[in-house]
Amino acid sequence: MRRTMGAADSRTVHTWDGLVLFWVALWIVVGAWTGVTLWQAADTGDTISRSGRSISAAGEALTSLGDVPLVGDRTGELGGQIEQNGTEITARGQDVKGQLRQLALLLGISITVIPIASVAGFYLPARLGRHREVASVRRALESSGLDDALEGYLAARAVGNLTYDVAGPLVPTGRIDDAARRRLAAAELARLGIAVR
Repeated sequence: MRRTMGAADSRTVHTWDGLVLFWVALWIVVGAWTGVTLWQAADTGDTISRSGRSISAAGEALTSLGDVPLVGDRTGELGGQIEQNGTEITARGQDVKGQLRQLALLLGISITVIPIASVAGFYLPARLGRHREVASVRRALESSGLDDALEGYLAARAVGNLTYDVAGPLVPTGRIDDAARRRLAAAELARLGIAVR
């Protein structure tokens, strides 16, 4: 990636920057959307808990009927079992809610971080290297202008980075004389997106 970034012109690099920013924004939206949707689905746990409380209340009512002499103990035992089941369902509903909320956070973060990190791991080092390269050429231009050493460096970089159909016309004789070196240096500066005053 570094080699490709180093050989790319500034317009191509800006296009890649835009694509990477789009990729990052896309996965932030998808991850957040997934997390929020699952977080809202966790409210199902409250519905389960309410159902459990209703079942417990029905069990309590049946348990109280167990004290009525004609109804008998069997109704009281059944009411106790129903009440116990309702209490378990209530507790399980809150467990489900908590687990779904944890899953919402983990899944939302994972969906966001994994695709972004995989692209950023390749792209950022190459992009930072390109930024350092351009910054060093700008500093050299500001400190001493386009002297012979910088011009020679830029011309050599142009020969390595420019395609033949771009570099060939800049060296019509096939030999790099002073005029060809200036043209190659100017082409390399243009490729880096650096305007010389």
